[in-house]
Amino acid sequence: MSAPFRDDLRSAGPAWMRGDSPAADFITELTWEQVPREVIDRAVMCLIDTLAAMLAGRASASARAADDLARAWWPAGPATSIVSGSTLGTGGAAFANAVAANAVDIDDCGIYTWGHPGAQVVPTALALAEELRLSGRELITAIVVGYEIAFRAGRCVNHEQSAVHSAERTYRACGSWGAVACAAIACHVHGLDEATTRHALGIAEYDSPDLPMMRAIDTPGMVKHGVGFGALTGLLSADLARRGFTGIEPSLDQERFAPYAEDLGSDYYLPRGITWKRYSSCAWTHPALLAVEKLRTEHPLPHASVARVVVETYPDAARLGTRLPRTTEEAQFNLAWPVAAMLVDGRVGPEQVADARLGSPEIIELCRRIDVVVTDDLTRRYYLSEVNDPEGSDSAVVTVTLTDGTVLSSGRVDHVLYPEPGWTLDEMRDKFTWLATGRLEPASVPRLLAALADLESADDSSVLVRDLASSLIPVGAL
Repeated sequence: MSAPFRDDLRSAGPAWMRGDSPAADFITELTWEQVPREVIDRAVMCLIDTLAAMLAGRASASARAADDLARAWWPAGPATSIVSGSTLGTGGAAFANAVAANAVDIDDCGIYTWGHPGAQVVPTALALAEELRLSGRELITAIVVGYEIAFRAGRCVNHEQSAVHSAERTYRACGSWGAVACAAIACHVHGLDEATTRHALGIAEYDSPDLPMMRAIDTPGMVKHGVGFGALTGLLSADLARRGFTGIEPSLDQERFAPYAEDLGSDYYLPRGITWKRYSSCAWTHPALLAVEKLRTEHPLPHASVARVVVETYPDAARLGTRLPRTTEEAQFNLAWPVAAMLVDGRVGPEQVADARLGSPEIIELCRRIDVVVTDDLTRRYYLSEVNDPEGSDSAVVTVTLTDGTVLSSGRVDHVLYPEPGWTLDEMRDKFTWLATGRLEPASVPRLLAALADLESADDSSVLVRDLASSLIPVGAL
């Protein structure tokens, strides 16, 4: 059971604790019965997607390093690392699984977050589900709490960035607001009271990692979006609050951000606020990849016949650059590499950005023939999309010149992120099967999908994770 919030700290609490907190109220009071059906269905699809991303990323060097650290620091506990199958402390499992979920950049993106909520929300909820033996309905409700707080916390943290249209543009990456979302999940499942929850949110926000995202674009490393630290900071913050540790006033309680929190529980962002990825690369590359797919559908396009490629795009996508990558992180945060890989392979999945593929002579040669151009129209549309203007979109134009002089243009291809055109459950199941194949024992894939489809009737959702762990193909064999 949760440790009570000490009476002496509550009675001596700061002035901001005396006002209402829609965020803490939502976190502490939400029940399964209150969650709309479309939100439940979307949360289950988010769970399937993030599990697939974990499996896709578990053999990466970053995930293996995170798992190695977790086994050294949290070697015993009730939760499971999907990387190694080891049982770890709750924080260790959440940390390792979060790193794996984002390791190959095929995890979801969320409205207002400029990043990846699922890679933090789902590993945190799963680790707590194992620790507390949550039912399927309790796990799904916890995931809903995490996403809804992630959207709002991201909006607070980066509220000024959509107005910055210059080379100085920067923002705080996922672990910063993710720490608040993961603290919210822990407060919810531990049944903490409203006062303790508010302190937990304030601790998480104060201690959240800084994560200067655009520096990771310019010099990519395994740090990426800091999702492992977001999950871990959130769990630590809730545990500290349970022990009487106090925090600052969370942004979601501040008057200036009241519009971001006051609709919690009445307007769920989840059904319209998540976009899922078909490509294993930064979302800023996706309009160009869609444009290449369009060209490949309309014309025979053998990669050996490509003399030159021009990608017209917007500044953030252009900033990814065309340098030849030396690591998988550099391949994911790159514009030329995934475009060239799409022309060669017709797909950009984990294999196309894997370290083992970075020596491909065909992809390297095509990268050298790719030029990137920023246009005023695509820039205008991109910045409109960031403030959810209906005219806004992430867009690209790809023009391919063949060796015989033929010029082929995709025309403008728009990638509308929110609201996303929508995936069917069958499409999501196909993505899970694609990314699980070769990483799980084959017979386990349909069994796990059936368990996920029936999750809300499960008395103990941790059975799902244990079944998945028992089906893992060892990382060394991948």
